[in-house]
Amino acid sequence: MKGISKSKWLPAAVLAACACVALLAASGSASGPPGKPADPAKALLEKASKALGENKPWTTRVEKGLFVEWDTEGWGTLKADYTRSIKKPDKLTIDQDNSAYDHPFFRLYYYSGGEAWGIVNLTTRQSPQLTASLKTVLDRVDGIRYFLAACDTFFVAAPVPDDSILPGKDIVRAGCVLKGDTILFDVFKKTNLLARRIENKGTRSFVFENYKNVQGHRMPFHVLVYDSGRKASEYQWSAITFDEKLDDAIFEENRPPKQ
Repeated sequence: MKGISKSKWLPAAVLAACACVALLAASGSASGPPGKPADPAKALLEKASKALGENKPWTTRVEKGLFVEWDTEGWGTLKADYTRSIKKPDKLTIDQDNSAYDHPFFRLYYYSGGEAWGIVNLTTRQSPQLTASLKTVLDRVDGIRYFLAACDTFFVAAPVPDDSILPGKDIVRAGCVLKGDTILFDVFKKTNLLARRIENKGTRSFVFENYKNVQGHRMPFHVLVYDSGRKASEYQWSAITFDEKLDDAIFEENRPPKQ
């Protein structure tokens, strides 16, 4: 079997992208101080967050479906049965099994209490990069609501031009700055649902489709990930559930002994 590089076994769920646009910088709350107008960028993002049901609290979330990695180096297009289980505030597991699609890979990832580890074809993996990647997944499970709390600068962008993925006339764009990276949010005008998030200096974007109502949460059941304009991966969720009982023990499986 060919060797697996770090980029192959790290979770694809943390991939992201950023774009450069003319912007109006703004910071602070959407309502603004007394006597000053509301921040239009934060107001737009707060409206989108509410439309997504992000204000509805939850403790656990389980997503199940198909994960596709397109045109991977040396392996071509890979498909996997994929389950992601989250328990707030600090527990995550990812089960990625390619074996049902004529490929020998299977991968398990765990994050619990600030520590992370992975099992890739029976080999245990640990690294600062893996820990940071899984922590990013956990940080962002609250969607736009996370960025509203974490970003230090917000802005409204110029009108969105048409591109090969989304018609600009149907969306409005706002953004924020997070740890030196510019994050752009394209929001559907009619529904206020998030259409796309762009990060990492414009090189990676997430496109959200096929929204369904799940226990008061509006969830995209199809997520496309583009890397430098190329379709890199996608998630096709068949089921998403909230507040199932998840035992802490499932987040501790295969934990390597401390050295």
